[in-house]
Amino acid sequence: SARADVESFWQRRYTGGQLGWHKNDVNPHLIKNLDRLLPPPSSGDEDTSPAGTSVFVPLCGKSVDLAHLADHPRVSTVVGIDIVRDAAEEFAAEHPSLGVREVVLGDVCTVGDERTGLVCDDAASAGDSGPTVQRDDITFLVGDLFYFLEMDPAARAEHTSLRSDAPDGRPAQDGQFDAVYDRASMIAVHPSLREKYASQIGDVLRPGGTMLLVTIDRRVTSSDEAKRDGPPFSIDEDEVQELYGGQGWVESVSLLEEVDDLTRDGSKERWAKKGVLQLYELVFIIQKKA
Repeated sequence: SARADVESFWQRRYTGGQLGWHKNDVNPHLIKNLDRLLPPPSSGDEDTSPAGTSVFVPLCGKSVDLAHLADHPRVSTVVGIDIVRDAAEEFAAEHPSLGVREVVLGDVCTVGDERTGLVCDDAASAGDSGPTVQRDDITFLVGDLFYFLEMDPAARAEHTSLRSDAPDGRPAQDGQFDAVYDRASMIAVHPSLREKYASQIGDVLRPGGTMLLVTIDRRVTSSDEAKRDGPPFSIDEDEVQELYGGQGWVESVSLLEEVDDLTRDGSKERWAKKGVLQLYELVFIIQKKA
């Protein structure tokens, strides 16, 4: 199946240590634009949001950005998703101070793994009393992103911490998030699925919510094949504006900045081997209608 092929592709990348997209430092675009991504603080207090902010990170890998978000005083809920279980296990192992709750999609009751410090939300044994997690900094969903996006809101809430019986009393949000942080998610999805992606990602964003989107633009290449190659797949500003501007849920699409991605050490030579002569990172804020 197509899903099995995708899972196999990314699993091979993890097994072979081919994690070119993974960075050991927090993404500078996230640091710079975090205040744009999160809802404004209540009562002028910079450290609090009205009920804490929930952030969804699609196709997150084992990104350190998850930990950065979880550590932010205005963020109460961080949910990441990746199709490869190794991503969840390696993230938990590399961040032992965080409580990481792993949930396999379609199976809310998962088995904890002491070796990596994964925490089990044993919904079956907890009955109606809610999860057994004592410290739940990050919920890491393992499974297909589109499967999650296509769930009904109640099922999404059941698989995440967005529910009324959450241990710290967070209000249920009908399976929707205040913010979506997409650093390398849409550009990992095949272009044939972009319309579906852009339509469905809005379903998990609450009215008035915000998405921070980072894409790449293979602006000058030595061949059409080099431009079409991926992942990561190229998408330029006009294509992003057309793609998201055409979605009924979108209020606005704003390009914040573009950054020459070939100025980093070794980047120019590495991309030149792939036939890419000019490469830019594009950073957008996408606002959902209230």
